[in-house]
Amino acid sequence: MNTYFVTYTLDDQSSYTALSKRLKRYPNWAKLFARAWIIKTTRSSKRVRDELIETIDGKGQIVVINITDSAWATYRINEDMLDWMKENI
Repeated sequence: MNTYFVTYTLDDQSSYTALSKRLKRYPNWAKLFARAWIIKTTRSSKRVRDELIETIDGKGQIVVINITDSAWATYRINEDMLDWMKENI
C-alpha cells in the first residue's frame, strides 16, 4: 500500500467539502492541516490525482506525492496525528 501527501488549493469554495468527502473514502487517511492530507491506498499517484480532479471538476490545483517509507520530522503536531504518522508512513 502506498502513502501519499496530498495538498491543494481550489477555485471554488464549494469544492472543499466535496474534496474532503472524497479523500475520506480512501482506506486510511489523516487530515494534517486545512488543505494537507495523508492517505494510504493501493492506487497510483496519477490515479489518485485523477480521482481528485474529477471531484473538483478541474477547478483548482492538486499535488499528490508518494511518501511511502520516507523520512520525516514534525514540530508541535498533536499526539494522535503523530501516532497515526508513525504507524502509516
